[in-house]
Amino acid sequence: MYDITNNLKSIGAMIQTRRKQLGMTQQDVADIAGLQRQTISRVEAGNKAVAVATVAHVAAVVGLDLEVKPRYENFRS
Repeated sequence: MYDITNNLKSIGAMIQTRRKQLGMTQQDVADIAGLQRQTISRVEAGNKAVAVATVAHVAAVVGLDLEVKPRYENFRS
């Protein structure tokens, strides 16, 4: 079974890096996103309990997009 933990941590790190590049605090992002600061912290930590929609929303607030695509070019379900 696929373990998404490493990807979530990488995504969280990218969000954190971008937030800092923008000179924003976690509270700034939380206020814009309409979330609690603790949620932003969990997103940046790559916590598996955070909904993908929340991660995507936080990423958008800092100007990032999440993209889901097939892992292999000839992927078929």
